[in-house]
Amino acid sequence: MSRTLGITFCLLTTTTAACLMPQEGPKSGAVASGAQLNVVDDVKVWTTKEKEKVGETEYTDENGHAIGKGTTYAEKEVQHTQKIWYPVQGTEQLSDEDFFKIAGDQKAFDDTVSMRVDGKKWQHRGIGTMIGGGVGMIASFFIPVPAVKLGLSVLGGLALGGGYYMSWYGAHEMNPETHAVDRSIADRAANQYNAHLGQVGGLEMAKKF
Repeated sequence: MSRTLGITFCLLTTTTAACLMPQEGPKSGAVASGAQLNVVDDVKVWTTKEKEKVGETEYTDENGHAIGKGTTYAEKEVQHTQKIWYPVQGTEQLSDEDFFKIAGDQKAFDDTVSMRVDGKKWQHRGIGTMIGGGVGMIASFFIPVPAVKLGLSVLGGLALGGGYYMSWYGAHEMNPETHAVDRSIADRAANQYNAHLGQVGGLEMAKKF
């Protein structure tokens, strides 16, 4: 039994951690190319599968008396959309970090890096908390004292739930579609940079980081 629980827990933790990994974004390390900086609007589209109630069936006995009901569900695909924006240099998509570094907006750059670092910390904490919670829940199966057994099981469940949220929050902050600053700040940085393109001062500002 313990081996089965251990395998189940490992699979659950691994699958959950994989689902909470941040999405891949543009490669970092881009440098000023002399092309203009811009902010592009886009729409993210994805689909999920959901079960939809399509009918009910009433069951009767041989005398016609109702003895129960059954519900019929059908799986359907639901399309979702979300407005997003991302920075570019010419036609190349940039990470927020590279964008603000090239544009010379030190505060926006620092805020973005700080958010990514914070996200990584929260994700690691969350995964560790989930592992601890899972171990606690498994251990509760082998505790003979009912009160301790229940307490360990409840605490383990709370740790799993809390760890999941922490990991989700961390992955959200590390997601390239999550921005540390408002869109208007990115627009302003791009406009100021483009206004100085070709001028020594503007290029030197972009290179100083």
